[in-house]
Amino acid sequence: MSSTPASGATVSFGSIPSPDERRRTRIDDDAQQITRGRMRLLMLVQLIGFLLLLMAFVSMQLVGLPRGSWVNLVLNLVGASLLTVDALASRQWAFFALECGWVLVALYAIIRFRSKNKSLTPKNCNSATSQVQDIRIQPIKADLTVCKVADYTEIDLNSPYVFTGRTDQEASLVCPADMVPSQTLERSDGWRAFRIQGILDFSLIGILAPIATILADKGIGIFAVSTYNTDYVLTKAEDFPAALDALSNSGYAIS
Repeated sequence: MSSTPASGATVSFGSIPSPDERRRTRIDDDAQQITRGRMRLLMLVQLIGFLLLLMAFVSMQLVGLPRGSWVNLVLNLVGASLLTVDALASRQWAFFALECGWVLVALYAIIRFRSKNKSLTPKNCNSATSQVQDIRIQPIKADLTVCKVADYTEIDLNSPYVFTGRTDQEASLVCPADMVPSQTLERSDGWRAFRIQGILDFSLIGILAPIATILADKGIGIFAVSTYNTDYVLTKAEDFPAALDALSNSGYAIS
């Protein structure tokens, strides 16, 4: 039996691509793979950037980390930088401008943070730097009252945590609540205090200011009393736990 096709019949074996066509196909496939890889990389960069900014927001709102803390500033700077790269690669110019502004603000805040930290350096760095390398905060276990009195005759000045201040206009007193004298003219109850441990040399500068700034950022008011050795900081009793948390999160050691 013959396998020769009948006269007039057409047998099709399909078109065979030329070498140039196969080369172009491989190039197109490679380009698509590169594009998909680039898109996945940009999505990863974008996701990390958003997560870092979210961490900065959550740490401030839920954990109580101060807005101007080092950790919060670095999270904002790195997160905004990653989103800036993503916006530039994606040619989203409005988003790119927004993120550039965010980066500049975060960078400026970090520079200010470092400058403020330098204010803790004493004038005589060689002799006093070691005294402020590790500032420790010690809570005082006493309920205090701030008051204005007629005189100090009823006050035992040898008792602990008694602070007096007399001017040409008034006589003020800070003492434990159970020691408030009967001749008190005005009083404010419900205060707690902590002190900066150690003896602070008079050449040191900027010890109290950062503490006041950290607490002010948390909306906590203070009443400060300085002695020959150190500083005592009073806050209202209801704000005292939040004050200690804010200082701890800012790097102060609480003992």
